[in-house]
Amino acid sequence: MTTKAKSLPPKLNKFMHPRNPYRTPPSFKKLATKYPDFRAHCTYDLTGKVFLDFKSPKALRALTTCLLDQDFGLQVNIPDDRLVPTLPLRFNYLLWIEDLLTHAAHRDSKQTVIGADIGAGAACVYPLLGAKHFRWCMLATESDQLSYTSAQANVQNNNLQDSIIVKMVEKDSIFMGVLDQEEVQTQMMICRSREKQIEDNESLKSCGASNFHTLTSNSQNVDELKAELQKDKDFGLYLYDFTMCNPPFFCSEEEMDTMKKSRKDRGEPISAPTGVVHEKVTTGGEVSFISQMIKESQLLKAKIRIFTTLIGTKAHIKQIKKALDATSPSCSVLTEFCQGRTMRWGLAWTYDPSLQLGQVKSKKQIVTNKPLVLMMPRSLMTVYSVTAAWNMIKKWLHYLKVKVHVFKSTKYFVSANVKAFKPTWLHLRRKKREDKRKEADNRKGDTKLDENNSEKTERTQCDMIYREKAKAEKEISQEVENGGEEGKMKKLKVCVPDENFENTHGSSNAIPIQLTSTKCCNISAGPNDANSEALTEISESIVEEQKLEITQEKDKQQDLKKCKVERLECILRCNLQIKQSGGLISLEAVYLSGSHGKDGLNQLLQFMRNQLTKPVL
Repeated sequence: MTTKAKSLPPKLNKFMHPRNPYRTPPSFKKLATKYPDFRAHCTYDLTGKVFLDFKSPKALRALTTCLLDQDFGLQVNIPDDRLVPTLPLRFNYLLWIEDLLTHAAHRDSKQTVIGADIGAGAACVYPLLGAKHFRWCMLATESDQLSYTSAQANVQNNNLQDSIIVKMVEKDSIFMGVLDQEEVQTQMMICRSREKQIEDNESLKSCGASNFHTLTSNSQNVDELKAELQKDKDFGLYLYDFTMCNPPFFCSEEEMDTMKKSRKDRGEPISAPTGVVHEKVTTGGEVSFISQMIKESQLLKAKIRIFTTLIGTKAHIKQIKKALDATSPSCSVLTEFCQGRTMRWGLAWTYDPSLQLGQVKSKKQIVTNKPLVLMMPRSLMTVYSVTAAWNMIKKWLHYLKVKVHVFKSTKYFVSANVKAFKPTWLHLRRKKREDKRKEADNRKGDTKLDENNSEKTERTQCDMIYREKAKAEKEISQEVENGGEEGKMKKLKVCVPDENFENTHGSSNAIPIQLTSTKCCNISAGPNDANSEALTEISESIVEEQKLEITQEKDKQQDLKKCKVERLECILRCNLQIKQSGGLISLEAVYLSGSHGKDGLNQLLQFMRNQLTKPVL
C-alpha cells in the first residue's frame, strides 16, 4: 500500500510586508551569471533552470552575501560557523520598525533616527541595512569576540563607521551597562550630528551651493554634544528611537532537537541550520531572555521610545505577554512576519503615553480582517448607481467632520480611507433636540434683550450729552486759569496702529497711548523744539514694542493650535469600498485601527443605516 507524501505548507509570501523587495523571489539565473561564487553552488536542468542546494550552509552564505551586494551595495563577509541571516525576515522586521516610527511615533523622514540592535551577530545585517537603506544611526552590541571582530570589519569595509557603532559587551548584558553609559550616548550624539551634516551637505549640493558643512570628528565639539545631551535629558527627550533584538530561541540543544521532531505535518526544513550554539541557545530560552529585557526596559523608559523584539515560537507568546503586562506599558502590539514557509512574531512596547502602536497592522491582519457590509436598498435611493451612493455617503461623512482620502473612484467602484477624531455620529437625535431647545431659549432671550437695549440706549445718550457738556466747561475753566503760561508741559499721546483692527475692518485706526514716564514729561510738545527728534524716537520704539507683543501673541496662539492638533487621537481609521455586483450596490467597511475599535465602526455604519431609513440630515 502506497503512502501519501506529506505535502509542504503553503508559502506565506502574500502576507509579506508590501514594501519588502523579496515578495518576488530573486532570479537565481541572474545571480549565477553575475557572481561566480554563487554559480559554484548551483545546478541546472535540461531547460537551463537554475537550482540551489539549500541543504548546504555554504550555498546559503553565498546567496545572502550576493543578494546584499546586488540589492544594497553591501560587501559582507560571514564566518563559516556563524549564523547566516535570511534577508526576507530581516527586511520584514526593519520595515515594521519604520512603520512604527512613521505612523505611531510620527517621526519625520528628515529627522535622524537612532536605533540599537542587541546581539548584532557576525554579519551585523540589521545595522548595515538600517544605515545603508534607511539612513539610520545604529548601535550594535555583541558578546562573542569572533562575531564582534567580524561585525566591526563588515562596518568598516562598507565605510559605515560614521553611522554604526559596534560595542563589545558582557555575555548576559542586554540594555544595562551599555545603552545607559554616557560615553556610548555621546558617541550616538556624534553619529546623529554627523549624519545631519551629511544630509545638509547633500541638500546644499543639490541646490548648487559651494559652501558645505565640515563633518564633526569624534573629538570635535564633544563638550557641546554633552551639553545637548544634558539638555535633551532635562526636556525629557528620547535618545534612542527604538531597540531591536533577535534573541536565542532555545534553552538547550535538546530542546532544539525536540522542536525539530515535533513539527506536525510540516515535513523537514528546507534550509540547512547555521550558527553556533550560543547564537541559538541561552539559559531559560527566549522567554527568560525577553522577560529580562522587559525588566530592564523599565529602567531605560526615559531614554528609549520603542522597544521591539522577535519571538521564534508561538507557544511562548502568552508567557511573554504576561511578563510584559506586569510592567504596565503605555501601549504594546504583536505582529506576524511571514516569509516563505516560516513565520515569526514581533513584539513592540512603549512607556510613552502619546504613542499608539496598534495603528500599525501587519499584511496578514489586514487581509484576514473581514469587512462589515451595508447593502444599499434600491427603494430608498432616487438614482441607483455607485456614483450616487458615494455622493450620499460623502455628504454624511462631511456632516460628521471626518477626514476622507479617496484612493480610487470609477463608475462602478469607489475606495476611500476614513479617519475620525471625535465620535460625531453618536446621539445625533438628542443633539438635534437640544439645539432646538437652545434656539427657542435664545429667541426668547433676544426679545427681552431688545426691549432692555432700547431703554438703555435712551439713557446712555442722555448721559453722554451731559458728560460732554461738563467736560467742555472744565476745559474752558482750565484754559482761563493757565492762560499766559507758555511752555507748560503737556502729556503727550502717541498713536499706535492696531493691526488686529486693520485686519478685521480693512482700515488702520490709531489707538492713543499716554506717555507717563519721567523722560516723556520733560519733552516739550512744540513742533520746532530740539526735543521733537527724541519724541519721534520714543514713539517709534513704542510702536515697535507694541507690534512685537502682537506678533509674539499670534505665535503663541499658533503654537497652541499646533499642540492641540498633535494631541488629537485617532479614534477610528477604516477603509470604505462602494461597489456594484449582481445588480446590487454594497458598502464594505474594513476596520484598521483606532481607540474605539470595531465598535466604533459598527456605530458609524448604524448611523448610515439610520440615514437611509430615517434621515436626520
